[in-house]
Amino acid sequence: MGQLSSLEVAIIICFGSAIGDPMLGFDVPVLHGIVAVTTITLLQVGMERFINRNKKVEEFMEGTADKIVDNGIIMLDQLHNDNISHEDLFRSLRSNNVKHLGQIDKAFFETSGQISVIFKTDDQTKPGLTVIPPEQIPAESILQAPESIKKTGIYCCTNCGNSRHYKNAEQVKKCSRCSCSNWVEAQI
Repeated sequence: MGQLSSLEVAIIICFGSAIGDPMLGFDVPVLHGIVAVTTITLLQVGMERFINRNKKVEEFMEGTADKIVDNGIIMLDQLHNDNISHEDLFRSLRSNNVKHLGQIDKAFFETSGQISVIFKTDDQTKPGLTVIPPEQIPAESILQAPESIKKTGIYCCTNCGNSRHYKNAEQVKKCSRCSCSNWVEAQI
């Protein structure tokens, strides 16, 4: 369903209704169903041509791609608006061969329901939040504010992927972007 536009969903419902009535009702001739299906098909082809020629109508009917990762940072508001969980996002990123968010320049939630990724070049890649499932991250690797850092390095917020350099014995602070308290060492 996520891969269908609103017009395609409406057409499917119309087809079902047009075909169902003659199939189930003895008082409705099959010819009426054929005429209805033909009419719906012609309307659908005409609407698709109209929509593809008019950019504003196409955006209204089919929507636009939403940026959900920008420069290795998860756009939490957009993730919430698109009703995508962190695990859904990470699952899609893993299927696109992403190991960590630092590899991503931009990721988009497409109108088809897919997530497309634009990678950074190798020399632009920076350390980032791992996309492995959270249950696979050892509990002792997750630091919570106000814990102290045991090893100097770059750490990422587990919620939005924001990265920050921490020094040994420095206290972990809440994320400046999302106020999350959990941090994990960045992947390279």
